[in-house]
Amino acid sequence: MRIYYATDLHGSEKCWKKFLAAPKYYQADVIIMGGDITGKFIVPIIHLPRGGFEATFMGQKRKMKTNEELEKLKQQIANTGQYVFDITPEQYEEYDKNPALLDDVFRKLLLERMEQWIAMADERLQGQPVRCFVTGGNDDMFEVDDVIATSRLIENHDGKVVELAGGFELLGLGYSNITPWNCPRDIPEEDLAGKIAALADGIKHMERAIFDIHVPPYDTGIDKAPELDANLQMSMSATGEPTMIPVGSKAVREAILKYQPMLGTHGHIHESSGVTRLGKTTLVNPGSEYAEGILRGALIEIDPGKGLVNVNLVAG
Repeated sequence: MRIYYATDLHGSEKCWKKFLAAPKYYQADVIIMGGDITGKFIVPIIHLPRGGFEATFMGQKRKMKTNEELEKLKQQIANTGQYVFDITPEQYEEYDKNPALLDDVFRKLLLERMEQWIAMADERLQGQPVRCFVTGGNDDMFEVDDVIATSRLIENHDGKVVELAGGFELLGLGYSNITPWNCPRDIPEEDLAGKIAALADGIKHMERAIFDIHVPPYDTGIDKAPELDANLQMSMSATGEPTMIPVGSKAVREAILKYQPMLGTHGHIHESSGVTRLGKTTLVNPGSEYAEGILRGALIEIDPGKGLVNVNLVAG
């Protein structure tokens, strides 16, 4: 059986379309999205009273005269995982004075894109011999789960143990240990440990289990991120490079060492892709380059008689 695993799309429409193409492109029997599906930012596009449009995107001020130019920019914004907000100059001033008003706008735009993505998945995966699993990650608000639940074909494996063909089992958990940003699914290490233990108790054959836990195990080489100071700015080394430190979960590390599943699939730390081992368990983090429209993933080959056969990192 071939599994395609990806994670941390953060709203990138281009990456989502590539994910849905994975069953045919990689001949995958199962595709898994490991969390952090939704985007983080709004890009206001100001509709000028005398015609034309203005926006600031990727640090650059853009001016457009035609609807064709406007639609091209909107697609670029969507592909990088951000949300377009069409607005008048008067509305822009109002939101600029009261940024908190944008919270409801952000939620609305985020959930609308998720609804579009679910409809797209149901259409494109229809009739294909593939199972599709999608979980939220620590960045994703819980309302996202309600949208996933409307799908005819996508299975949300968060907080569940799911049986796969060949006697394999998939444990899903989209939470993370506490981060500096206090995301919706950040929880203390002891709570994370409890959730993993409750799910692991339902595993029948640990030697055939996949632990799909969004946050990687602590200090495993696939959890290195820039060290941040008190102002959330990157600490720099004497050579001008970011100082990298392990930021994964100690609870996940302890669980992997205790239960020794066949495989751990993780994400969360975009710049720390790799394949490694912790005890007898193979661990993988494909990393993420969603803002560039690049979908990083892992091709995983498993066999009922041999267990885990191979793990290869891929990108496209």
